[in-house]
Amino acid sequence: MTWLTRSFAATVLAAVAASGAQLDATNFKLTESAYNSVIEKLDAILPIVNVSSVLADVNHVAPTQTVSATNFLRGYTWEDVSGYDDVNTDKWYPQGITTSADALDTGIYESKKVILIDWYDNTGLGKGVRVSFIDRTASGNAHYRNALLVEPYTDSSGNPNFKSVQVHGGGLMWYGNLLYLVDTNNGIRVFDLDHIYKVSIGDNIGRQSATDYEAFNYAYVVPQCRNYKASAVSPAMRWSFISLDRTTTPDSIVVGEYAADTTVPAPRFLRFSIDYTNRLLTTTSGVATATWAYEVDILRMQGATSINGKFYISRSNGATTRGDLVTWVPGNAAVIHSALAPGCEDVSYNHNADELWTLSEHPGSRNFYAVKASAF
Repeated sequence: MTWLTRSFAATVLAAVAASGAQLDATNFKLTESAYNSVIEKLDAILPIVNVSSVLADVNHVAPTQTVSATNFLRGYTWEDVSGYDDVNTDKWYPQGITTSADALDTGIYESKKVILIDWYDNTGLGKGVRVSFIDRTASGNAHYRNALLVEPYTDSSGNPNFKSVQVHGGGLMWYGNLLYLVDTNNGIRVFDLDHIYKVSIGDNIGRQSATDYEAFNYAYVVPQCRNYKASAVSPAMRWSFISLDRTTTPDSIVVGEYAADTTVPAPRFLRFSIDYTNRLLTTTSGVATATWAYEVDILRMQGATSINGKFYISRSNGATTRGDLVTWVPGNAAVIHSALAPGCEDVSYNHNADELWTLSEHPGSRNFYAVKASAF
């Protein structure tokens, strides 16, 4: 394999030899769990709301932001006001991004244009992962509210309860009413947006009394409804990011893994078919098998999506150096564009507006923005 090379002379930095090699996709499998039965019990206790209800209760402003990115279309930053600061906090780091164009082909979900971004807890306090529900329907500033992802379970006293979700949350994908989140060492977790709960404001997590539940001072929680457990492969797969590809038939998801240096095995891309009728991965006897697998020699990948067979890959270069947008058609040259803001993370494609959305993670320079995909 030929490792990607860089020339710092131009925005489009290099074209290199075909990257990697195709693998036996049937080696990569995900076993689907049953739907979490505790959700039905929580439904009988807690108020159930939908996405539009959360967006009707937004409490933060995401100001418009011009970002130094090639073929920039539009962008936003986070709220930074007295007493609240998502721009500079080191308590939470944003990672994954998906939009209502993933959720529904029209790009409109419950009458709104929506972006969802997940953040991982960096405090060591076990808060897990939160998701920003961002309403960008109107022109000008967007507005958002943060909600906590939770995993329902039956506690030692036999009560329906929930706990925080302890994963890195590197990638996010929204399909219909389901939210897919990669779980680095295990596969994929799935959350049900038809069963968002409104909870009491308090410092704790889970059941406090028969009718009182708290979620680290977040007003809304989104419950995990099932998971997809990855089969063992050697070397072990890192489930680092995920995206939806609506340009395949049927629709499919692309997942991939992050690798920081050349001492580890080359990272891989996998593709799984997804069923639009039930919003779940296509399975046989409860097992989803990859339809395509490829080993690629691109380091520091943070996100990737595929559009008509062409991959768009975000690659980070540290907190102060511009990120790369690598474009690649399997079997052809990969091209590196020094096109993204520093600290780039996950990507998501909105075909309705030719928008490739991504975000920056580092405190002090956080934003989320779209570039024109067809320009690359």
